[in-house]
Amino acid sequence: MPKINQYSYPEYPLESSIIVIKDIYNNFAGEVSRSALASLMSMSERGGAFTDRLASLKIWKLLEGKSKLRVTADAVNIITSSNPNEIIADLILRIPLFNEISSRVNILGGSYTKEQIKIIISDISSASIDDYDSKLNHIYTIFDQISSYVCSKNITSQNLKTSLKDAKLKVQFNDLTIESELNISNIDTALISLWSKRSELEVNTGSSKISPIEIIIRNKINI
Repeated sequence: MPKINQYSYPEYPLESSIIVIKDIYNNFAGEVSRSALASLMSMSERGGAFTDRLASLKIWKLLEGKSKLRVTADAVNIITSSNPNEIIADLILRIPLFNEISSRVNILGGSYTKEQIKIIISDISSASIDDYDSKLNHIYTIFDQISSYVCSKNITSQNLKTSLKDAKLKVQFNDLTIESELNISNIDTALISLWSKRSELEVNTGSSKISPIEIIIRNKINI
């Protein structure tokens, strides 16, 4: 099991680990023998690479067991959930090293550089940067791939994308209702409908004035 002093960490990324788990869940009913898993990944059961791969799956809390390996309840939730981000974030934060790194990064506002992360890991683990440079680089790479789930700046950006994706456009009058996905094309359609209603009101009330939209368009044309 890979370690930097007292801290264990996964040798393999979360994304590729989830792919393995999905294969076990979808094709083997969520349970395989140790030898079958090695065969599935085209590895030797007695090899060091397989040992590290298996350790990573267990550190990520995606797999459990010894001779008979089972997909964990958390892994099943990730596979079956339409929005597994919170579950994934929880699994990441259960790994003490990543929990401490993300806590410090969030104190910094969620942004970081590679050198900052290496210094943070060195400080947390009391590992010399000179002696452990290769491990520090590897841990940085693993953390950088998962930071979007646990670092505040990335979470805000991710939540904004999700909220925009789920947002709806709704315009309603007595005889007109427009409800659709929020995108540029539908906004244009709504503006055309509103402009038509505006023209109707101008005719019915006998009053007319320049629209702010007309001013914006004229300014753009004159640029």
